[in-house]
Amino acid sequence: MKIDIDALEELNLLTRDGTERANGALTDMTAASTAIGTTKILLVNHEDVIERIDSGGYEVVRFDIEGKLSGTALLLFDQPATEAVVEALVPGEADDSMASAGLKEMANIMMGSFTTDWGDHLGAGLSMTAPTYLDDPDADALQLDPTGPETDSTLVFQSSITWRSGEGRIDIYLAPDRSALDPVFSEAERDEIDGQDADTDELIVPGGDEGSVSADADTATPEPATVDETVEGEGADATADDDPFGGSTEGAFGASDDAGGFGTDDATGDDSGSFDPGDEDDLFGFDDGAEGADEIPLEKLSVFSDLTKEGTEAAAERVTQMTGIETSTEIAGITFTPIDDIAAQLEDGDYVGTTVEFDGTPSGSLVILFDEASAENIAEEMMPVDPDEDGLTGMHESAIEELGNIMTSGFIDGWANVLETGVEHTPPEYVGDMNMAFVEIITEQLGPFQTHAFTIESTLQTDDVEFTCEIHALPDEADLGAALEALAVERKDQTDADPSDLF
Repeated sequence: MKIDIDALEELNLLTRDGTERANGALTDMTAASTAIGTTKILLVNHEDVIERIDSGGYEVVRFDIEGKLSGTALLLFDQPATEAVVEALVPGEADDSMASAGLKEMANIMMGSFTTDWGDHLGAGLSMTAPTYLDDPDADALQLDPTGPETDSTLVFQSSITWRSGEGRIDIYLAPDRSALDPVFSEAERDEIDGQDADTDELIVPGGDEGSVSADADTATPEPATVDETVEGEGADATADDDPFGGSTEGAFGASDDAGGFGTDDATGDDSGSFDPGDEDDLFGFDDGAEGADEIPLEKLSVFSDLTKEGTEAAAERVTQMTGIETSTEIAGITFTPIDDIAAQLEDGDYVGTTVEFDGTPSGSLVILFDEASAENIAEEMMPVDPDEDGLTGMHESAIEELGNIMTSGFIDGWANVLETGVEHTPPEYVGDMNMAFVEIITEQLGPFQTHAFTIESTLQTDDVEFTCEIHALPDEADLGAALEALAVERKDQTDADPSDLF
């Protein structure tokens, strides 16, 4: 099935609205000071979801949703959030049974609030099973449905709520069944057409429906209490964990009161590692005013998400070959996110890394981000220098560029093999102020003509040394649509590249 880009945007906003309702219910019950994090639509391997739950120490409550939108809903409470909720609902000493009962009660109220807008949107009542507390989540327990028979990727509407204190986070995952995808997207596309009709003065609309149909009373909940919320990207104290698909309301890119918007500061540093594109430059091959695709084939986008995971694993293997350090992938997939939220997903801190332009089918840019400690650690493993020298040296920066070259090739060459097209990339350029570079890329490439964007994201990490890096690929939307149209699903396993073609 093909999905309309406008429909994706509408569903992402619906996820946001549902999260605001759920947050209202949470604050009404606990008096917590919280903020809404990034909301997004993501395609991710269900095994990555399980791995994230296992590694993050989350308490998980699952619901089965029935009706026009059938599927699975998950609420993930990290340890501080768990303690805050249990203390509010079960004051004093609570044994494990009472604690899980408190979590289930809170989850039931929040999910009832979250699904209210979905019921209104679909014009049909939704019912939920009683909440199930999952002691040991696995594939059978989570019941996440892939989007099609040719893919392992699951479509998930994901959002988060964070405590302003910096400790405490609840993630909401809504994963529709495969059979529910068509009615969900069809309803969103119909609403988009209705919205256009309503804005057209000269269009004569035939009589018919007298109003929107609301959800059944079973799913209705009281209006949430007024809470101290912020627009995404502006929460002063919210923090994110190491989940690249999560995010805080600010992250590393919150603008101060005396600062302009992202990429608008006229000051230019003298640091040779700073990112300073000229006004006349076309950033990473994107032309101003470019138009995105109207529709995206969901099945092929899911297969492309599978390729992202394989590309990340290939990049990890090449890091291991180059450094001798065992490197693994944490999570990888494709997200559809409001542009203003892409950079805000990063944690606070200073980042360095490499930028690359890739050209072909698809084209776009690729950014590899290291926090400074990770960059120094991995560079030192590759090219040790005098221990008396602090920070990244010129030799270290060259090592980071070479590492970026190896990782970039591993990440994108599988696309070319499957698509049977050429995807060439420029030599990686080391950037010492990656925070601003990343913002510049996003705002200059995507901001002028898109409100949301597809990004291809993954994370690599090692256990041997303190090292984590993130890969963010931002494809041109129109080129991505062309690449998906050309994608032959039967070739999806042919991702291996000939090393002689790469080096």
